[in-house]
Amino acid sequence: MTKECRKINLCLVFLLLVFSAGYSGLCPVSAFGLQTIIVEGKILNSEGKAVEGAEVFIYGSSDIRRPADFISAKTDKDGGYRMVLPAGKYWLIARFRKGGLRYGPLMPGDKHSGSPVEIDLLSGEHQMNFVVADLHEAANMSRKKTGGDYIKIKGRIADRDGLPVKMAFAIANKKKEFPVLPDYVSTWTDDDGYYTLYVPRGKYHIGYARIFPPGKNYFLNREEVFDNGEINLDIIVK
Repeated sequence: MTKECRKINLCLVFLLLVFSAGYSGLCPVSAFGLQTIIVEGKILNSEGKAVEGAEVFIYGSSDIRRPADFISAKTDKDGGYRMVLPAGKYWLIARFRKGGLRYGPLMPGDKHSGSPVEIDLLSGEHQMNFVVADLHEAANMSRKKTGGDYIKIKGRIADRDGLPVKMAFAIANKKKEFPVLPDYVSTWTDDDGYYTLYVPRGKYHIGYARIFPPGKNYFLNREEVFDNGEINLDIIVK
C-alpha cells in the first residue's frame, strides 16, 4: 500500500469516528485504539458579544502559517462551536473572515484571536473560549483618533539574550492597567522582532503582549513621554 493510500485510509477512519462521536456526544475509544476528545466553547468579540460564522483552526505544531490540520464548523448565532479531535497536543486559534476565505492574509474586517493557544487533549471534554478582534483596526486607532497628528515609534522586541520575539505586540496605554484592549497596539512583530506603533503626543506606559487580545496577559514595564518626531524604542521581554 502506498503512503498516499494509507493517509486516505486513516482519514476515512477518523471521519467515521467523528461521525459516531457527533451522534453519541461521547469521547469513544474505537476498535482501532484511537481515542477522540470533544472540544467546545464560544467565540466572542472584544465587547463580549457572540461572533457568528467564526471558526477554530487546529494545528499539530506552533506553525500557524500553513493550512490547518483541522477546522471546526462555523459558530452558531450564540458563538458556539463543537468538534471532535483525536487525542494529542495541538495549537488552536480562532478566526472570523468577513469574506469567507479560510486562508491568505487577513483583510479589513477580519478578526482573529492572536497567538495560538497550546493545549494537551488527553481525555474527556474540554471547554475553550476565544476572543477575536480586528488587530489592524486596533493598530491604526491612533491615526483615526489624531487625524494624522501622531508620533511613530518603532523598534525591536527581544529577549534578554537579544533574540527576536516574533508574533508579539508592542502596546501603549495611558494607565498602568486596562480591561481588554490597550489604548494603542502595534501589529505582530516580524521574524526579526521589529514593530511599529503610532500614538498621539503624551505620557504612556509602554510594554508588550504575546497574546491578542491581551486581557491580563501583558507587561507594561516602562513609562515614556512622547512629544515629537520619530522614536526608536526597543522592548525587552521578561
